[in-house]
Order: sequence, then C-alpha cells, then structure tokens
Amino acid sequence: MEQTRDGWGECALAVAPQMIPRSLVSKGAGIALDLATGLARDPNDGPGKAVFFSDVTLWLDKQGKDWADFGADYEAVIDELIKAPVPQLYMTLVQKAHAIVCDASRDGVRLYYPDGEVEHVTPQVRADVHAAITTSLERDWPPYIQGLIDRGALQAQ
Repeated sequence: MEQTRDGWGECALAVAPQMIPRSLVSKGAGIALDLATGLARDPNDGPGKAVFFSDVTLWLDKQGKDWADFGADYEAVIDELIKAPVPQLYMTLVQKAHAIVCDASRDGVRLYYPDGEVEHVTPQVRADVHAAITTSLERDWPPYIQGLIDRGALQAQ
C-alpha cells in the first residue's frame, strides 16, 4: 500500500461482479465473483452491497469450507481481477480500514498501536467500515461508469 503522510493510501479495488462477463475471467475468478454476489444477497450473513473478499472467506469458513473447495485459488483470483480488463475503481483507505477490509477472522482483528494500546475490532466497527465503503461506492461508482460510457470505453446495454 502506497501511504501518504496522513495515513491514507490507495489499497483497495472495487469491481461489480454482475458487470463482469464470465468469459473474460477464469473459472476460479468467476466462482469468486459468484460467491461474492451470493453473499451480498444473503439476508442472514450478507454484509450488504459492499462485499470484501475477506467477507467471503469468513462466510465460507463458517460453513466449514474454503476457496479451494470451490476450485478457486484466492491469491490467483485477486491477481487476475486486478489485471482484468473490467471496470474497477481504486479506493483510498486509512490503515485501520485497510486492516479491517483484509481481516477474515471469526473474532475480529486486534490492532496494536505504537503507544501500547490494543484495539479489538468489534462486529459493529466492521459494519461501520462496510457502511462507509458502501456510501463511498454509491457516490463514486455511477460517475465512474458514466465516464467510461462517455469515453466509449464501456457500452451501456
């Protein structure tokens, strides 16, 4: 993560799984996108519109499964989606939000600060990060997509 002096850095990438033709990605990436879509629609476990890969990992873990059970290599899928020729929006997050986005633990991540303070990230804090990222995406995604359409880089259907 490239970091600025104020603790912010470009460190997250957003894609819209329903916008990605499965013919443009591998079977494993298609499975990962389908799992993320399924979790977003899950009324019990779904975090809402914004789904982190760590959310999918935790969701699978709660079912006694992992990415390999579905034929998806987690790291390879992430690498592939970063390079895929699909609409994607880079997001800038503070370090704390980045740690929460990456955490797939059942109990929540513990953050250790230089002054010796230890913060246990609660489910509410994780939900707050989801809400903030969702709000940001709801604000930034439509004009980004419209810009692609206006430049002819994406065709509207």
